[in-house]
Amino acid sequence: MGFAVKIIEPLVSVLFAFLAGGIILNVIKEELPAERESRFWAFALGAAGYAAVLLFA
Repeated sequence: MGFAVKIIEPLVSVLFAFLAGGIILNVIKEELPAERESRFWAFALGAAGYAAVLLFA
């Protein structure tokens, strides 16, 4: 189907952003529940570090 249908690049970008946002929300929901003792700052530091690696790589 990928050969038969031409999808414009802005649509691919929107779909990719939607998928990435859904993944991030699921990770936050599962990894940082309110019931458990969790370390938000460790999560935030890891997320920021990974974002920096992606931006500068």
